[in-house]
Amino acid sequence: MVPLNAWARLQLELCGDPRTSGGSGAQAVRVVRTDTLRLLTTPELEDFLWRVGDATAKLINMENFRRRKPFFDTGKIDCSWKSAWSRRFTEYFEIYKLLGSANFHEACRLISDQWKSFVGLLKAAKEGRLEPWQKVRPPGYRKKDGQRIPIVVVRFDNYRIDLERRVLHLGYWNVSVPFKGKPRWLTKPGAKLERLIITYDPTKKRWYARVSVEVMLERKLDNGLKAGIDLGRERLIAFVTEPLNESGEGVALLYRGGPLKADYFYFEKKIAEIDKMLSDPKLEEMGRSVLKEERRRLYEKRKRRRDQVFTNSAAHLARMCLELGVSAVFIGGLRGLAQEKPSKGNSNMWSYRKLKMRLATTFENHGIAAFEIPEDNTSKTCARHGCEVVRKPRGLVWCPYGHTMHADVNAAMNILARGGGRVPARVKVRSFIPTACRVIPVNEKR
Repeated sequence: MVPLNAWARLQLELCGDPRTSGGSGAQAVRVVRTDTLRLLTTPELEDFLWRVGDATAKLINMENFRRRKPFFDTGKIDCSWKSAWSRRFTEYFEIYKLLGSANFHEACRLISDQWKSFVGLLKAAKEGRLEPWQKVRPPGYRKKDGQRIPIVVVRFDNYRIDLERRVLHLGYWNVSVPFKGKPRWLTKPGAKLERLIITYDPTKKRWYARVSVEVMLERKLDNGLKAGIDLGRERLIAFVTEPLNESGEGVALLYRGGPLKADYFYFEKKIAEIDKMLSDPKLEEMGRSVLKEERRRLYEKRKRRRDQVFTNSAAHLARMCLELGVSAVFIGGLRGLAQEKPSKGNSNMWSYRKLKMRLATTFENHGIAAFEIPEDNTSKTCARHGCEVVRKPRGLVWCPYGHTMHADVNAAMNILARGGGRVPARVKVRSFIPTACRVIPVNEKR
């Protein structure tokens, strides 16, 4: 059992195994969240951001090159920010003058954080906590198509945000940049500013500011019901609760994966048409660059639509959990599968790791603990009798004891049981269609 968010970690620390204990007892935790703001730039501001962003990207590339060499030669890893900081008056002096002391220091800490994360991934791989398809690589270079990708790193005490005037003020440079967007975490009482990162999206040709904010989350429900979640393709999410009443009836929520599949095949067809045109040797270089840019735009749009489906599904499910009184969920861990590898028969648009973490973060925002449970053989075993089931058409399973059940609901029940929850005698099924715009409810049925 692996805790996926702050509430789950607290529950393990305070109460031990959640399968045998009640609530965590804690009603508040401090976490770091990010607000993304779109910057409204002028030609002068564009030039400023490009100069500072290119200098910071150059610093990151030079420092990563210096650290990668000893790693590949001797296996030694430099995770300290001080090694880059000590070169501020020598090889990095021009960058140091442009960024200023505080922001140069924050860029050094960003580089250090990347290498510390790399060390953590190496340790996880050595302990067998990563999937076979997950390749651990050292931090690379901020480059694309031979060009540096700009990034501006600003320390927490070197900027301020005026929410009334909707202006981002960068202290060292005395520059004010207007923005648009709906900050969610900046408006929270007691929000504490952390690192600011400004990046450029070459596909949209826009600048974005990502503001890290430390906030206090409060738990609205503790020691409530438990629920199991099974992730899949035809049913993106299958969710089953413990019994809600004395008759033993629970609730099952099914979120269909049809919109993701439709997006995948639509964009795959468009991209294939572009690839066919690019294979023409007579195509002019100007036309080739335009087609490559369009292909990049299609890939980005497909990814954004998938992420929005994940976000809408997670937000809707978290609200349903609060309505039902669920305080802990157990998500089936897809072990041994090439979850991120694109293929029509396997994951397609489905990045289960991203969906799982999106669910965990959203549950954390709503005060719900999320754990990962191994889901081996949950689709092959009857949740009520423990015997092997027979798979039937239309996503059903048949139990030798004479009852049939939806395969994904049966798997979610097994995951719930492994999390120490009570399996309902019967469930009321509600189905939803998550899209990039909203979650559409389907007619309820028993």
